[in-house]
Amino acid sequence: YNTGAMVRELQGMMIHSVLSSPKTPMRAVMGTSIATFTRPLNMALGATMMGDFTTARAGLASLNAMMEAIPEAWKVFKTKLDGYWSGELSTVKSRFQEYTKGDDNWEILRRFAESDQADAGDKAAFFMANMARSANNSNFLTYSTKLMAATDDAFAYILGRAKMREKAFLSAYDAKKSGALQAYTEITPELIKVYEEDFYSQIFDGNGRIIDEATKFARQEVTLTQPLTGFAKNLNAVFQQNAWAKPFFLFARTGVNGLNLTAKHTPLFNFFVKEWNDIAFARPDNPRAMEAVAKYGITDARELANAKALQVGRLAMGSSIISMASWMWMQGKLTGNGPADRQQNAAWKAFGYKPRHIELLPGVWFAYDTIEPFNQIMSIVADIGDASQIMGEEWTERELQKISLVVAQGLTSKSYLAGMQQFVDLFGGKEGSMANIVSGLLNNQLPLASIRKDLGKVFTPYTRELNSGIADSLRNRNLLFEQFPGEDLPIKYDLMTGDPLKMWNPIVRFTQEMLPFNISLDYHPGTEILFRSGFDIRPSVLTSPTGVDLSKEAKIRSKFQRGIGKYKLAAKIYKISQTDPEFMISLEQREKDIAD
Repeated sequence: YNTGAMVRELQGMMIHSVLSSPKTPMRAVMGTSIATFTRPLNMALGATMMGDFTTARAGLASLNAMMEAIPEAWKVFKTKLDGYWSGELSTVKSRFQEYTKGDDNWEILRRFAESDQADAGDKAAFFMANMARSANNSNFLTYSTKLMAATDDAFAYILGRAKMREKAFLSAYDAKKSGALQAYTEITPELIKVYEEDFYSQIFDGNGRIIDEATKFARQEVTLTQPLTGFAKNLNAVFQQNAWAKPFFLFARTGVNGLNLTAKHTPLFNFFVKEWNDIAFARPDNPRAMEAVAKYGITDARELANAKALQVGRLAMGSSIISMASWMWMQGKLTGNGPADRQQNAAWKAFGYKPRHIELLPGVWFAYDTIEPFNQIMSIVADIGDASQIMGEEWTERELQKISLVVAQGLTSKSYLAGMQQFVDLFGGKEGSMANIVSGLLNNQLPLASIRKDLGKVFTPYTRELNSGIADSLRNRNLLFEQFPGEDLPIKYDLMTGDPLKMWNPIVRFTQEMLPFNISLDYHPGTEILFRSGFDIRPSVLTSPTGVDLSKEAKIRSKFQRGIGKYKLAAKIYKISQTDPEFMISLEQREKDIAD
């Protein structure tokens, strides 16, 4: 169960490679920002709903402190990043990885590998491990991880400043209430400033590290770095102890904590989070209950009141997001993960279905994955709505408990269990899965896998038609190299319009691949009608009109798609739907049959 130095360094290379996309640190900043700045906002909202206006004012004071701390947090970010970049700070901790150089120990290994005691295998292993270690020490190859580590440090500072302001306000309020402050007629910013300076040593030590337990817990929560417990911890241990399986379960801690944060904002799902139950049912006069919540940084009645207010505010905000998402879904402006059945899911995507998108403007769809933790809530609402559409309203009402299966499918598609699907496919014999998995592992083991993929899509336009095999899959992950001499991978065409899929200009391609959010502009009402019909167009080019198998002929399928697309079927279908009343009657009858 002890992972060797060579494997450990190669694992580090893969993690840095997977995280190399510019989107990764930007998404981390967006997610951490939302989680950080909504904490005091939710506390103020929850306290107001509970009638505790003192806590509400403390929450607003904390939010104000966060805004004021941004310039200083930026300096902390730059200082920390310079330290990671120069090597002065040898321990890099982020939500995805904790990495320590340990140069002294490495020199011991080097002396052994260069001595007569080491055999050829030892020397070869050290040589490979040393190359991987050099890559892991490279600023260029590990820039994303260091950016995220510095980001987490900056947000920790913001949280600490907010806690100082909260404590200062509450102390000033208590002093004023008890009559200890005769010189002040009201609580002013200047008075809070005096109190705030006194609380610095309770929040930070002399080196600027957080020592306050409540703030420590808040940092772990917003950066998704809380330790795993229970089933998730044990499952992660199994994968960690078997190096060949670890790539299917890389970021367990991040995923589980992300699901927990979403559940804390979701009515009913909040009861599945032990922390929520511990705090909700704790009472200040119950020593055992207070002992149970101590691990969340709650050490007294005031901290408990703050935590309860935070929970109520989160549920209120989550409920409003659910209402908004339900309204958007009923208008056809919100999508989830699609059907749980994988074949049907693929068929929907072939129609142009855009998973996990919201329509902000007519024909403009925005991928909401970056809006954490509310992205999961929106996808859950859409998935439940889609299930009712597929199975019918009566089934949904009668079999509501089975909706949990639909929700679970949506959560695992975006969580730490996403790699588990590949793990199952690896042993399930699914056609093409072995080549896809192997090519992915090979590609990710080389540096900068994610940014290579992003740059390839920027400089090489259009989606490509692939055969099942390692070679095509690897080439598709490195489209940048298609610019070299030689025959390119064939282009995939839209059967409904004849246009290449993702026919975007360079500016749109850059926005899609280099920024943390995606916008889809390729919408056609004729495609939407075909989608409603349920007709699966995917097999249309897998055989010729005379029955010749084309499943292994990517170039012919590409030309076949383009040929069919010349008929502009989307426009024709839309025209028929507008002029032939029997068409829409038939479509509506189909939907009525499903509902019945």
